[in-house]
Amino acid sequence: MLKFFYQNDLVKTIFIFCFALIKTVGHQCIAGNYTITPSNSIAGHPTQYGQVFTLEESISRALNYNRQLLGAVDNMTRAQYGIDLANSEFSISITPNGQAGFIGGDRSRPGWTAGGGVDFSKKFPTGTLISLAPGILKTRDHYLTDIQATVTQPLLRGLGKEYQLANLRGAQYVLRTAYRDLYIAQVELIFRTIQSLYEIAKLERSMELNLESFQRISQFRKAAQLKEKIGLADALDVYRAEIELNHAKDALKTTQERLDEAKDHFRDLLALPLDANVEVWVPIFYTPHRIDLDKAVEIALTQRIEVAQSQDDSRENERLSKLAKKNLLPELNLVLNYSNAGRGCEFSRSWGRRRENVFGIGVTTSKDINPVSDQILYAQSLLAISSGLRGLDETEAMLILEVKKAVRQLDRAFEQIYLQEEQIKTAQGELKLAKVKFDRGMADNFNVIQAEKSLRTAQLNYWSAIIDHILGEYRLLAAMGLLIDKPLCG
Repeated sequence: MLKFFYQNDLVKTIFIFCFALIKTVGHQCIAGNYTITPSNSIAGHPTQYGQVFTLEESISRALNYNRQLLGAVDNMTRAQYGIDLANSEFSISITPNGQAGFIGGDRSRPGWTAGGGVDFSKKFPTGTLISLAPGILKTRDHYLTDIQATVTQPLLRGLGKEYQLANLRGAQYVLRTAYRDLYIAQVELIFRTIQSLYEIAKLERSMELNLESFQRISQFRKAAQLKEKIGLADALDVYRAEIELNHAKDALKTTQERLDEAKDHFRDLLALPLDANVEVWVPIFYTPHRIDLDKAVEIALTQRIEVAQSQDDSRENERLSKLAKKNLLPELNLVLNYSNAGRGCEFSRSWGRRRENVFGIGVTTSKDINPVSDQILYAQSLLAISSGLRGLDETEAMLILEVKKAVRQLDRAFEQIYLQEEQIKTAQGELKLAKVKFDRGMADNFNVIQAEKSLRTAQLNYWSAIIDHILGEYRLLAAMGLLIDKPLCG
């Protein structure tokens, strides 16, 4: 079931008519003076790829199996791996090492050497790096053992959590973006699935109306043929009926082709086999509502996740600019080191009392005299901040236009429904009068055929307007950011 997040009276109103829409599954719905039955509204038990797809079942399967959506899920998983990779920078590192070689010279007797050790290191978010490296080296005559400890603390460029956690903060931003991209993809997929369902329902209804029209025109042709035999009609009436009958056949064939294409698109959305039997069962119900445009825009600017993403983009650009500015500083590190070493002809003696202890304290520094690349990166970061602010304004403007368009389309569909209701009544009266005149020989069948065409067109337009109104309701909910719940990061 679709989840609706609602607040204040307007959103409650929207929630009510959408909830009513979903509740009407399986019921006949009255629109004007005409009873409309949902497409293929027959009770059936699900079979493998042969079930009757309802609104809820279709959305659920699309969210679980749609191929494009699975790609967005993979992007989110990759972003999570990025978090783990950034966190690993502050894990304890254990690195074994080894060496082997040959030495010789004036004071050393030539011979082979072999040795090894383990380096332990740990980096902290403040930038402090602590390393401990015990090792042993075996020469021809002696064993050399030592333990080296080093503490390095950045004083300028790398000082502080803001700098040291830069990779982690960047990975978190990528993950938030991936979550929002997945949400946007879900919203788009849900609406496309709903649109596909109702497109199938509309085309199936068109098939029914075109079939009814074909049957009526067939009767007109038979009547014209009979009247021609008794002299109450001429050959022109028969030709006219046959031409219109061919048009009706072509309309049936064209509609069937469009229906097959719509079902193929539906199968693709739900990742069904392309030869799967598809029947749909959707509620055909609309509720007339006048939406306050200003309130709808206010809700959209509050609820749409695109606004949150644009704001996050701006914050990320500011963070990167601060890092770029800090990279203009020279690298200055405080270094503390301690070494304990021993030597002996036997391994046990190398750990004896005569071990040397050495400690030191100092600073190290390095700086490019002409840091052109760092200066360019900082200038680019300032441009990114300005671009991000413009992007936020552009996003808000786009959302406002989207809401306005959705409201206009909903109003237009509502007006079209009532217009086509009146058109149907007029066409029915015209067809009834034309048939009476034709049956009594007071007129040819031209008026009958034209009235029939007008009735069929009005019925098709009426059905399309109802579907457009239903889709407009969902489109407006999506434009306002209320179609499904936002993720926590939104």
